[in-house]
Amino acid sequence: MVNVNVGGSLTARELSQWQKTIALQQSEIEKVRGNASLEIDALAVQLAQIQGQILRLDALGERLTAMAKLDAGEFDFSSPAAQGGPDEMTESGISYQPPDFVSLIDQLAMQVDKREEQLNILENLLLDRKLQDDVYIAGRPIKKGWMSSPFGRRTDPFSGRPAWHKGVDFAGKDGSDVIAVGSGVVTWAGKRSGYGNLVEINHGNGYVTRYGHNKDILVNVGDIISKGQTISLMGSTGRSTGPHVHFEVLVNGRQVNPARYIYRASR
Repeated sequence: MVNVNVGGSLTARELSQWQKTIALQQSEIEKVRGNASLEIDALAVQLAQIQGQILRLDALGERLTAMAKLDAGEFDFSSPAAQGGPDEMTESGISYQPPDFVSLIDQLAMQVDKREEQLNILENLLLDRKLQDDVYIAGRPIKKGWMSSPFGRRTDPFSGRPAWHKGVDFAGKDGSDVIAVGSGVVTWAGKRSGYGNLVEINHGNGYVTRYGHNKDILVNVGDIISKGQTISLMGSTGRSTGPHVHFEVLVNGRQVNPARYIYRASR
């Protein structure tokens, strides 16, 4: 309680105390104001960073959408996300209150999370498509050369008798590259009766390819092979009359005509 003298005025001591109290309160106000200013500046910086991140995510999303060749509108990063619903605040009679700074940042952070989720889905789609394309068997097992013997019935080059050829032969220059027609795992890399130096690759889903009569083998059992990778060098090892690669395609353990895979277009 502030005391007053008989004249109705404050004493000098009380006036001094009152002035100190006011000065202290003003100091506290300035401190709060300074802290608030610093927090606002920090929030403004954070807001700018989030907005920049959203722009980068949108640009990346549009590029990924184009790369994935998705249907128009499936992932439209140039438009706001579709949303809606009844206005609960209006229905309940609550007047609109503009969002505060913190709420705005929370909303932007939520948008970033949604964008990240969309991009993760896109990434998975692209990865799955790439894996499917890589294991898709297509093309010739050589870079240069020609088909010297087709699949099926033929005259055996050693006995002269009719025989069944379980693969396709591609002749070429001794030591030229032999390449994998699809991605997979090497399950054989060494000598095998009749095949000479053989490479066998398992592509999954029951598909296996074989590359025989190699001069040198450049891979080992267990190696993960990419489509188009050089796996060996053409030679004439085993039961062979000259430099070539004997190419087989097996589906669920049975040799099939490789022609359908040789001539089909790569994805």
